[in-house]
Amino acid sequence: QDGIEWTPPLPIARIHEGHYQVSNCQGQRLGTAFNYHPRGLGLNHRTNLYYMQSSDGGDTWTNAQGETLALPLTEPHNPALIRDYEADGLKVYMKDLNFDAAGNPIILHLVSGGWEPGPENGPRTWMVAHWTGVEWAFHSITGSGNNYDTGSIHVEADGTWRVIGPTDLGPQPYNPGGEVAMWVSRDEGETWRRVRRLTRDSEYNHTYVRRPVDAHPGFYGFWADGHARERSPSRLYFCDRLGAVWRLPESMPGAVGRPERVH
Repeated sequence: QDGIEWTPPLPIARIHEGHYQVSNCQGQRLGTAFNYHPRGLGLNHRTNLYYMQSSDGGDTWTNAQGETLALPLTEPHNPALIRDYEADGLKVYMKDLNFDAAGNPIILHLVSGGWEPGPENGPRTWMVAHWTGVEWAFHSITGSGNNYDTGSIHVEADGTWRVIGPTDLGPQPYNPGGEVAMWVSRDEGETWRRVRRLTRDSEYNHTYVRRPVDAHPGFYGFWADGHARERSPSRLYFCDRLGAVWRLPESMPGAVGRPERVH
């Protein structure tokens, strides 16, 4: 109630060697999506896609269909599993979770053939998993150069879905990050179009584009750059909804500084 005193933690999933997860809330609904690390393979191996949600502050959890889940989840095949990527031989990397206008979850994730960097494990594919209210629909957005290329998905009032992330190869290709681009879908993820390249001819790779909560149109995504193979400076950037980009000052002698427009 006050951010100081907290209830005891409630484990909701501990399948084999653990998980990466993303979470979000819409009104009273809290949703989380995650993968799992199979036992005995090491933490470079992650696969499958799960989703669960709670509307009572985490006391009870259901899958998207509304079936109550017995917690904690401990087996790879359980009612929260929405796609058995393990059977497909694919690795899964979590990126973001959002909701459509009806409150249905949309999971942004990336799948690839292996954990090792380099072109050998391509194609690495950005994906959305969308609960339509009846079933989970899966759609691809674009390819990518590294499993750790990371971005976010916005769902806008007019029904536009907008993904901002480092989907283009950067100056350190096949390492985490690259050049940031903006992708748009107007048919609930079925088809996507790149509408703008936000960075180009960069010195360093850009990655980990984050979506501000209740984003203002003038502050729609923020991220950092840095050399992917050696020690380097790292600068902070933000963009507006149309894709204009600013870089924050590298040093601020006073309390206030002015960002530099770069694209």
